[in-house]
Amino acid sequence: MKLKSSFDTMKSIFVILLSIVSLSAFAQSLQGVVKDNADKPVVNAHVTSNNGAHAHTERDGSFVLENAKVGDTLLITHISYMPQRVAVTGMERLTIVLAESSFELAQVEVHHSVKAINSITEVDVAVTPVTTSQEVMRKVPGLFIGQHAGGGKAEQIFLRGFDIDHGTDINVTVDGTPVNMVSHAHGQGYADLHFVIPETVENIDFGKGPYYVDKGNMTTAGYVGLKTKDRLDESLVSLEYGQFNTRWACWGLPRSARY
Repeated sequence: MKLKSSFDTMKSIFVILLSIVSLSAFAQSLQGVVKDNADKPVVNAHVTSNNGAHAHTERDGSFVLENAKVGDTLLITHISYMPQRVAVTGMERLTIVLAESSFELAQVEVHHSVKAINSITEVDVAVTPVTTSQEVMRKVPGLFIGQHAGGGKAEQIFLRGFDIDHGTDINVTVDGTPVNMVSHAHGQGYADLHFVIPETVENIDFGKGPYYVDKGNMTTAGYVGLKTKDRLDESLVSLEYGQFNTRWACWGLPRSARY
């Protein structure tokens, strides 16, 4: 009985030792170094095993991959080098050489920058009523207008310290059409916006300074471009006739016909 008990104890110890040896054989740390064709270390290369283990190379190109075993396949990748697969045939220190590859950037699209202040001005135009189209000009930050010596003419304009008179140093357009009159008895560049219905103005494009060559003449202190609406939300047609026996009718157009 004692002999059998001793045999069972030795058998258990043998099983434990065998398990430890097996674990050591199947779960080891694999060390290696990644270099390029010039024998220089490749920093921050990504080393991935097919069993899910991964590591990154250090400044000297070395790496330590945990839980590696013989038979695994390693994938080494780097943005500047060709990817390479390496089979683990032993647990000795690996030396992996990567070949350089050409690196191409993806397509880059350049878009016109968003004008934040212009967007705020567009909201201001939509929510704040005005009585004349000249008052719409006041929505431009830093621009002031004023009527002097009675009405009947374009307002006096001031912008960025410039006394622009009636439009001498500012380029004014409506839907791309120039408003400034190059030659006028009241002043060169005379810009009268009273022909514009203020309710039809949709937004304002503007810029300050003499930096806008594409805006043309008069752009000394800046430019202002009014954009009118393409359609009205509350379009209608009215009909009336007579004097004492007056008749009047009004029809709201359907949305599909509101142009």
